[in-house]
Amino acid sequence: MNLIKTAKAVATSSVLASCRCGVRGLILLAVSIVFIFTFIRSECAFSQDASMYPSFSFDLNYGLTTSKSKAVTSNDTGTALSYSLGGFAGSDKNIEWNLGFETDTTPYLLNSSKIVYDWQDTKLRYHLGYFYAGLVFSRLNWTVNAAGVDIVDAAGSGYGASAGYFTPVGKGGMLRIDVTTVNIVAMKNALSTEVAVPSRLDIDIGAAVDIWGKWLDFTFGYKMRTMTVKTNSSYAESHSSTYVGLRMTTSR
Repeated sequence: MNLIKTAKAVATSSVLASCRCGVRGLILLAVSIVFIFTFIRSECAFSQDASMYPSFSFDLNYGLTTSKSKAVTSNDTGTALSYSLGGFAGSDKNIEWNLGFETDTTPYLLNSSKIVYDWQDTKLRYHLGYFYAGLVFSRLNWTVNAAGVDIVDAAGSGYGASAGYFTPVGKGGMLRIDVTTVNIVAMKNALSTEVAVPSRLDIDIGAAVDIWGKWLDFTFGYKMRTMTVKTNSSYAESHSSTYVGLRMTTSR
């Protein structure tokens, strides 16, 4: 019981720190989640069901996005296309790896502008029961055309953290709540403007339903993304997306 009390105290302090410290606080919170549930597992003998984690999986999602951009001073709707390859490893399948690609394209028709984000995220996460946390290594290709003028054509890489909750629902269903934060400060722009994306925060609430045994799932969800981008000035960008897709899985 003392260990559980200690875990609760750490959880409370971590949440308060994350509220005050932004990206650093979220990274602290992700690390704390692993720490907390390690203590709880040792006290309560908490174990996970390895059968719910596939050895390999392929996801394909398509979404409609609503974007608010200060960089081009406009709001509009666009599309998001993403696909990823992942799986679970280890004797208990508690180590997850995932390589994901996402292209977000938004044409701003009111002022003839367009922004394209091409993301590549590599995630390594450790699962403890229904909870997980880990690291994210990210790469971004970013183009911005404002009123017919190209102002950004940049690429860069960075890193961050990911934490979330992953649980079965009913017979053959799954619910996942994921929080990812990424920091990309080193970017090279083909144009003269210095650019960076010092913060990206994703909150993804998704679910899956079996449509063909354990081999094929229908997926759907809602993702919220906020970013701070820097060109000549610092801007806040926000995107929300409703998506649907398919997941193919195999297990050894």
